[in-house]
Amino acid sequence: MNATMKENEKFVGLKEFKILIVDDVPENIQVLAHLLNEKGLKVSYADSGIKALKAIKNNMPDLILLDVSMPEMDGFEVCEKLKKDDLTADIPVIFLTAKVDQQDVINGLEKGAVDYVTKPFNAKELTTRVFTHLELKYTRDLIRKQNVELIKLNEVKNQLFSVISHDMKNLFNNILFGTESLEKEIEHFSKTDVIQMAGVVNDSAKRAYDLLQNLLDWSRSQMENIAIKPTGVEMLLLVNQSVNLFRPSSQKKKLLIQVFPEGNDFSAFADIDMVRAILRNLLSNAIKYSFPDGQIDISVKESADSIQVSIKDHGVGMDKEKLQWLLDENQPARTSPGTQNEKGSGLGLVLIKDFVAKNKGTFGIESMKGKGSTFWFSLPRQKEN
Repeated sequence: MNATMKENEKFVGLKEFKILIVDDVPENIQVLAHLLNEKGLKVSYADSGIKALKAIKNNMPDLILLDVSMPEMDGFEVCEKLKKDDLTADIPVIFLTAKVDQQDVINGLEKGAVDYVTKPFNAKELTTRVFTHLELKYTRDLIRKQNVELIKLNEVKNQLFSVISHDMKNLFNNILFGTESLEKEIEHFSKTDVIQMAGVVNDSAKRAYDLLQNLLDWSRSQMENIAIKPTGVEMLLLVNQSVNLFRPSSQKKKLLIQVFPEGNDFSAFADIDMVRAILRNLLSNAIKYSFPDGQIDISVKESADSIQVSIKDHGVGMDKEKLQWLLDENQPARTSPGTQNEKGSGLGLVLIKDFVAKNKGTFGIESMKGKGSTFWFSLPRQKEN
């Protein structure tokens, strides 16, 4: 057996392909079925064109071996009907013929066949042609599926960028309005007015910075030449650092943030910059949706294979519909104002899911409207040398 055949057989092993044999001669069906079964293929058969068309509706094959010369309805007519039906048009058809007539071959290809095999069958030729067209079909189906996914992803990205550009425009309008007002009208402002205006400018600038940081992190992660650099990450230490980073924001809402370690060794194996971005966004989100004077509980757990971080707030929570929306990869980013009307773009959650996946981790959300939400992620443990 040559290298091509071995490779084809290896390929076929990845999927249980179904072959439909259509021939009015039982001996031919028996020979073909034996050859194909030996190669691990699933085989069904029909002894007429009419029966074949009925069988295909109930059990769609991946490839059809179709005899040309049959009573009632010949192979050319069967092939023509298949190609006119959108459901069956993409099924590759290989004609089986006892005579090699150039006009018949041309006629068959014009009807939509992809190949032909002459009788009596040469086992090597038959299986090679079958495997070749199965692989071509598999590749076409894969490309088609990927194209559909790319279209959906582009739609989501376009909606996401629309939200980001709108938010960014509003933030800079706030900054420009505040600074221009202070510059031109400051003599007419009281000290309280100045402090209030400066607070608006400062808050807008911070939000614009966070949005740009997320956009930069996410866009870098989408570039194929940006490699993930996993290393040993002391997760508990990183969580405590992130909590300290958000201390001013949490104190502003009078929130108590507590960290509960469960275990002794919290060493994960991941890209440390991506983990920082994950924690930054999860903490920001928890603070945003927490009620003033509330509490945020963070647990860091070790298990045999992973380190899990859970961030639980006791804020507004979500209903099932919104929760399903957030977890759906094909839905555009959507966000709602925080308990003090804090705004967001939804990019943070996109970033979190992307970074967790890139580091071979898992991510989840549990929530109940009016009771709060728990966002959690787990990353692989650092393996001992």
